[in-house]
Amino acid sequence: MKYLRVLAVLAFLVIVQTTLLPRLFPWLPLAPAFLYLVVLSFRLPRNFLLTAGLWSGLVQDILVGEVFGLTMFTNYIAMAVVWEFKDDLLDNAVVTCGVRVVIATLVQEFLTAFVYYIYSAGSGHISNTLQISAGLNLLSNLLLYALFMLWLRLRGSEKVSAFLEARS
Repeated sequence: MKYLRVLAVLAFLVIVQTTLLPRLFPWLPLAPAFLYLVVLSFRLPRNFLLTAGLWSGLVQDILVGEVFGLTMFTNYIAMAVVWEFKDDLLDNAVVTCGVRVVIATLVQEFLTAFVYYIYSAGSGHISNTLQISAGLNLLSNLLLYALFMLWLRLRGSEKVSAFLEARS
């Protein structure tokens, strides 16, 4: 019951991500649910973070009509890798979260490109597609992260550190 609100927010963000944002910004693949998962990696225990990654991937796979569960798979692996990136490696929580966004985005893009490469039986050139797709997704996720940090900063400077430093 404690984490039900988090799952509801994730489901709402996935719905917005798959329905509204492609209409408003068709050239930019914004992923607020994925960014929210990365930010939650500071606050949630590992088992629930992985469950939340699976949940958001399941909702997105159902909405998009993906039968292979690719988003569930990539979200789960990306959150497992992000969780292993230590909080105390860098002194600044904002920079640590930004590095986690980069790591999670690249892991997700590499896994997606690899699965599509295997699915096409190795007939295509993976490097060109991966460079464009990963660069665009990384740029959009970092832009969304910068806007989120700016929004937290406008609410108050203590809100940023309090939001990122809290652990359940």
